[in-house]
Amino acid sequence: MKKISSLSLLIAAAAALVACGQPSDDQVTFVDVAQSAARQDDRVSVEELAEWLIEDRKDFLLIDVRSTEDFNKGQIGDAQNIPLAALVTRESLQGLPTDRRIVVYSNGSENAAKAAVMLRLDGFDAHLVTGGYNAWQQRILNPDISAQALDGESLKVAAQRAYSCYFVGDREGGTARSSDDEPFVPPVFTLEEEDDTQPLPPPGEESC
Repeated sequence: MKKISSLSLLIAAAAALVACGQPSDDQVTFVDVAQSAARQDDRVSVEELAEWLIEDRKDFLLIDVRSTEDFNKGQIGDAQNIPLAALVTRESLQGLPTDRRIVVYSNGSENAAKAAVMLRLDGFDAHLVTGGYNAWQQRILNPDISAQALDGESLKVAAQRAYSCYFVGDREGGTARSSDDEPFVPPVFTLEEEDDTQPLPPPGEESC
C-alpha cells in the first residue's frame, strides 16, 4: 500500500508540473504513458545499455536517480546523479536535453520507473534500466555463469564474458578499459573454429 501511495503521489506531482505549462496538441497523456509501459518499450536491459556504452553512443543521457551516497559507492559509466526527489523540480527538468533519449536507473526498477513516468509526462523520451544497478552488478560486472553453461560455451555466455572483461578487466591483475585504449572489437564466435578436444578450464579460472 505504501509503494502504491508513493507512486501515486509522484505521478500526481509530475502531472502538476505538466499542467503548469501551456497545453499543446502533442502533450503526453497518462494513456500514452500507460500504453508505453504495457508494451514495455520504455525499458532498456543492462545488456543493451552495456552495448550502447561500448559503442560510445551519444544519443542518450544516463541518469542515476539514487542517493548521492549510493552514487559515490559506484555508478554505471558516466551517469549523472540526480536523486529522484531533485529530478521533479522545474529547474532540473529544464536542464535536461530534449533531443536525446534519457535513460534512468536506480538500485532496482521501482524508483527508475517513477522517474521515467514523470519524465514522459513532461514530454521527455525517457526509458528505465530494468533491474537497475543491482542487475548491472550481477549480470554485467559479475556474471554468475554455471558450470553447465560453461560446458556449452553458448554465445550468451561469451557475451557475458566480454561485457565483464570490458567494464571490469582481468580479475587477476588487469584493469578496466580507459578512454585512451584502442577501440573495442567484439569477439567473433564461429562454431567451426571450436576445438572440442581441449578441456575447458574450471569455472572462475578463465581470465579476459
